[in-house]
This record gives sequence, structure tokens and C-alpha cells, in this order.
Amino acid sequence: MIKCVNLTKIYGKSDVPALNNLNIEVPKNSIFGFLGPNGAGKTTTVKILTGLIRQTSGEFYISGIQNTINNVGLKSKIGYLGQENKMYGGMTAQNLLMFVGEIFGLSKKEREYRAFEMLDMSGLRKSANKKISQFSGGMVQRLGIAQALMGNPEVLFLDEPTSALDPIGRKEVLEFIHSLREKCTVFMSTHILNDVERICDSVAILNKGELVAYEKTDVLKNKYSDKIIEITFARNEQNFKIEDLFQGIKSVEVLNSDKNCVVLLPIEMKNAKTDLLNFITSSGIDIERFEVKSASLEDVFVKLIGGAKDE
Repeated sequence: MIKCVNLTKIYGKSDVPALNNLNIEVPKNSIFGFLGPNGAGKTTTVKILTGLIRQTSGEFYISGIQNTINNVGLKSKIGYLGQENKMYGGMTAQNLLMFVGEIFGLSKKEREYRAFEMLDMSGLRKSANKKISQFSGGMVQRLGIAQALMGNPEVLFLDEPTSALDPIGRKEVLEFIHSLREKCTVFMSTHILNDVERICDSVAILNKGELVAYEKTDVLKNKYSDKIIEITFARNEQNFKIEDLFQGIKSVEVLNSDKNCVVLLPIEMKNAKTDLLNFITSSGIDIERFEVKSASLEDVFVKLIGGAKDE
């Protein structure tokens, strides 16, 4: 459905590509997570694929057709919701969808039918005649996705669809996106790992314009990490960094840490547990929890990115 071949973008006279030789294929009727820290090149990729900017080199295909910035026919098969979801607050949800349907060239009967269909799918039917200015953040985002679907696109591009939402809004939007499986192909760019883990069939991880991983979500987790050890400290009274505390233990690798918790990747589980418990006992460190568990996508992400900071 979507195929990128050596897709590259260099802005201006920069020596560093914002996107460097991206090669991915996204299957039809799947939910694809495009993951990376801020500044990784995710939005640049989405803008290229939606025809908003030109690539410097490489090519890409949607529905088997090579796309160009002036390919109006192919753009009609694409739905897009950007990071900044701007809507007329004085309009009602139904009026907005009718307006978008008119832009797509739908007849009055077609756009009425499509608008009600989208209101049902997004869970906004009861709020059809409510002004958008009165909507919650999650409702606005679901309406944004609904308007992007008005033209019945084959591919829906979503750029950070849940980044500004509270937990309830995120849950509502993710459930809506999940319901689109088998209806269209969803290409979702995000830096929120839990969202990808919850709904995406496959995932690509981008860092500094480079593709560092591309797999089915479950395969990626199993491929790069099996079990991890998570230690939570009862208090943080140490005058040193937690990750430095475990550097001398050769049977583990520090994946991530914060003020009172550390996530460790065992090189060999039996030795790692023995070494860690002996170290904790001899050092007199007060711990609250010592747990062996399956790695999350966040653990894999941290390992692959190497703890890269947002740019």
C-alpha cells in the first residue's frame, strides 16, 4: 500500500539529512506506527508522503502509484490530520463534515450520508449539532480524524494524533483509530510508545533521520529484548546516578533509569539475578521492588535509540 525507496530529504544547505534513505513497506489495511523522538524526521516523512513537500531524492508509491507533489488524483485517496488541528469553533460537527464533503465534491445526499457515518464511527453522533468550541480535546481530535475520512481515503496519515490529550481523550482516539483496521491503511506518526504498542500491527523506529528498526510490533519486542529486571528503590538518598551504581555488574546492561527506578537488561538471567541480589544485600540498598518481566516497546525503544534526547 505504501512503499518508500531510499527516501531522502535535506533542507536548504544543511549537511545533515532530515531523512536519510528511508526504505519501508506498509501493508494494506493495517495500522502502522512510525515512532521516534522529537526531531527524528517523522513529520518530514509524513509531509513528503502527503505531497506537502518534495523529497530531495528517492521515490515512494501509494496504492502502487508513484506519487508526486502535483498528483491530484492520488491525493484524493489520502486523508491527513496534522499536529495542529485547526477548526472553526463556531461550526457544529455536522456542519464541518458537510463542508469538508463539499470540498471533496460529494453530492448533498452523499455528504449527508458520509457525515452521519463518520459521526457514528467517531462516537460523536449525539454531539452532531454541538459547537466545536464546546468539545473536549479528545472530541476535537476524533472529529479531526472523521473529517480526514470524509473522502473515503485508502490511506490515512495521522501526525502525533494523541500527543496533546489527557488519558481519557487518548483512550477515545486510540479506540477510534483501532476501529479503522480493515477499512483503510493507517500511517500513524508518534513519539508515544504505549499508543503504538496498543494498536499498531507493525512499527518503524526512526532516529536522527535514520531507520533503526522495522518489524511487526510483537516481533520487534521479542527480537531485541526478552526479559528485563526492574528495580524500584524505597527512597532516593544516593548522591550518585543510579545507572552508575550498576556499571560494575557485568551480567546486566542499564536500559533506563529515573530517580528511584532502574531497568536492566540481563546478559544471562540466572547470573544477573544472583549478582544483583548479592550486590543489593552487601551494599545495604533499600529496595521496594525487584521484578523480572517481559520487555515493553519502551524498553526496546530506549535500547535502540540509546537514550536520545528530544531535539
